[in-house]
Amino acid sequence: MDSELSSKEGSLKKFGTGYDTPTSENAALKRSRHGILLEPQPTDDPKDPLNWSLTKKLMILGVVSFAALAAGTVGQANQFGMNAQAVVYHKDPIKVSYSTAANAAGIATGPLLWVPLSNYLGRSSVIFWTQLLATGMCVWSSLMTGAGDYNAFIVSRWLAGTFCSASFTLGGGVILDMFFLHQRGKAYATYTAFWILGAYLGGTTSGFIVGTQKWPVQFYWVTAVIGLSAILIFIFMEDTTYDRKHGTHKSSPTLAESYIVNRIATFFPGHKVIATSPIYRSPIDTILIGVQPITLISGAFICITFGWAVPVQTLIGVFLQLPKQAGGYGFSGVQVACFSFISWLSIVVAETYALLLNDRVPLWVCKRNGGVWRPEFRLYPLMFPPLILLPFALGLFGAALQYNLTYWAIAVAFFFVSFADSIVLPITINYISECFGNHPTEVFVIVNFYRFILGATVMFFFEPWVRAVGLGWAFGMMAFFALLGFTGTLGMWWYGPQLRSLTYIKRFVATEEGDNLFGHVSPVDRESLHVTQEKMS
Repeated sequence: MDSELSSKEGSLKKFGTGYDTPTSENAALKRSRHGILLEPQPTDDPKDPLNWSLTKKLMILGVVSFAALAAGTVGQANQFGMNAQAVVYHKDPIKVSYSTAANAAGIATGPLLWVPLSNYLGRSSVIFWTQLLATGMCVWSSLMTGAGDYNAFIVSRWLAGTFCSASFTLGGGVILDMFFLHQRGKAYATYTAFWILGAYLGGTTSGFIVGTQKWPVQFYWVTAVIGLSAILIFIFMEDTTYDRKHGTHKSSPTLAESYIVNRIATFFPGHKVIATSPIYRSPIDTILIGVQPITLISGAFICITFGWAVPVQTLIGVFLQLPKQAGGYGFSGVQVACFSFISWLSIVVAETYALLLNDRVPLWVCKRNGGVWRPEFRLYPLMFPPLILLPFALGLFGAALQYNLTYWAIAVAFFFVSFADSIVLPITINYISECFGNHPTEVFVIVNFYRFILGATVMFFFEPWVRAVGLGWAFGMMAFFALLGFTGTLGMWWYGPQLRSLTYIKRFVATEEGDNLFGHVSPVDRESLHVTQEKMS
């Protein structure tokens, strides 16, 4: 993530396009040391988050990523404890798995509240307080140990998901505030990798705990992790909002410079943290962005891709622990936990893939197309590996359960499902964020919502579905649906500009499309391009 500038010459003219550029045609636009045009162009203001040191940027990225990881552990905290809980609640394991669906429902809907709130209280404050509230929900879940506590346990899991959802979504705006276009692919991949890794970490630890301890212990360590994330947020997090139209930091000018006083002012009521934004924002912007054509297509793709991962993750814990006589594999809790390290490996491979390709491939395609940028270049890295691997993995998983194949078949399927999901999410979010550049947080919220629509509901109709067609065909149909979801992504790949032009609320449109990242462009020409884009929107 190279933020070094090769030139800082030229005075900066501020104009209503969201960009500050040198006023003189002979003044140099700022570029990275590799000659890539910096988008957006940073101001000369040291408070501009784009001008922060790489160390500071990575520290803040690390804090929000760890918060997402901590929140992710909450969602799968009892993944392998469902059989034990089923005995306590006198329910079958599928009924206990509704707690996972309830948590997913909270994650899907919670951000609809947190984003408008963050526009007034600040992202840092909202993330901090929701992490603390999520900590309380984990304590509540751990206390639901009576036979009549099933309904209360489901509610506690729903509220935990609702509060954790802030960490999953508000970090997207932080990334767009701090990193340049050519760095965002890696930043988004890192953030989402921690998010997904949190879920796998929760599941793995759940397996080890259930194999050696009582099931409530699953929630003890999660409480500590999410509490630690709140402490790190309080110590290190800074507001990253910056008004690029007027070259001023959007934090309230009354926010104190003293560290202790600044912390109190940032996180406690009674202080104005966020100054009035020059960009018009409505409390329903998230919903409006969610129904734009390009978002609907992307959302359907994410919904289908991630929705089918929920029954895979849920049934692994159930089937591996079933006795062999009942059609399972007779694994102990510890064996299941060891098995789940496959998901960790998938994250490592997917993150390596993302760090190597999520920025390099789009920039390579851009260079081959005359250096002129299009948001659709972001989609190239997700085309072929997930397109092939996800349907194959779903079909293999269903066949393994249907015909009681070796657990290695389940392992391969689980790896490819996790790998494909880990690739798809950051690229899709990055693409939509760059289509609606002034609303990255709203984009994260609505993509998160689409991600969990199917995941939050699939387990409620999965059982009758399996009774009707069998496990093999249920997952086989999922494979076909996943393949169908990729057709929409191929459509965005080929016809993205036309689809984006159908956006019917033009104030949302803000892209870097048309910028020449590699060739020569004068500041005047660049200014003209962005002024024209603003008039069109």
